Amino acid sequence: MKEEIKKHHSKKSYESDPALKDLAFTLQDKSYKLRKEGIIDSDSSLTFEKSYLTNDEISRFAKAAGNLPKLKLDHRNSLKKIAQTFSKAFSSQACYEEANGQVQEILIESFFQTAKALAVAVETRDPYTGGHSDRVFQIATILGKRCNISTTEQLYLEAGALLHDVGKIGIRDGVLLKPGPLTDSEYQEMQLHSIIGAHMVEKLNCLHGCIDVVLFHHERIDGYGYPYGIKGNEIPIIARITSIADAYDAMTTNRVYRKALSHEHAIEEIIRNSGTQFDPEIVRIFIQWWEETFQKDTDKKQKIA
Repeated sequence: MKEEIKKHHSKKSYESDPALKDLAFTLQDKSYKLRKEGIIDSDSSLTFEKSYLTNDEISRFAKAAGNLPKLKLDHRNSLKKIAQTFSKAFSSQACYEEANGQVQEILIESFFQTAKALAVAVETRDPYTGGHSDRVFQIATILGKRCNISTTEQLYLEAGALLHDVGKIGIRDGVLLKPGPLTDSEYQEMQLHSIIGAHMVEKLNCLHGCIDVVLFHHERIDGYGYPYGIKGNEIPIIARITSIADAYDAMTTNRVYRKALSHEHAIEEIIRNSGTQFDPEIVRIFIQWWEETFQKDTDKKQKIA
């Protein structure tokens, strides 16, 4: 399925996806009406793509950065850390290995800072989901370790959990913040957030491995999820893990359209949907963790045996 995301190099990224193409045309129509009414400049347009910075723009911003004390300090500290790392790299094999490890740590720190920045951007759109990405990240991190996935999968699981809803940046406020049930067309638009998010992540090479979580976390084991209706083990394990963490937190927090469920009620719902919406083995691991952490004396284990 990820191959479908990688096709769009000669065209705008949404042109090969009918749903995104319809949404793009809708936005363009709105842009035309706003221009006609004089609300925005006549040569402005709303598109899904923006050109990268030109060399002149990069130079201009670089010169301005010298006048920004905080940015200048951060830049100087980063350069100092990198310089110290590489100065030791050639003194001995041991120093080289230590320096290489430090470089990797810098890369990972940058990796998660990028993911976190995007997650925060989503939550500024929807105050009712404040902290949601962090909580999904925390639960998914624990489940990934208990599922004994590889180190690489764990890395992309954790960052992907932070980013899982990033595509909601592209959903209209009238849909995202609607204080009631969505219509069929509104629900279809909301479903686009997984595709929009995958396209966004695709643009950032450092986060590319997170696409599986962003794109597939609403797929279901029985094949009735979205956006592609894949099922079972066709769904990457890091997406199956995130699906449970996401559902649990969504059910146990207040949303604009409903009050939070009790934690016990949410657990019952996850158990009830084991084997249809959720991976039964990951449900078993999730329930075991939940019992050990929150409710040591319970008979719920018998329900998922």
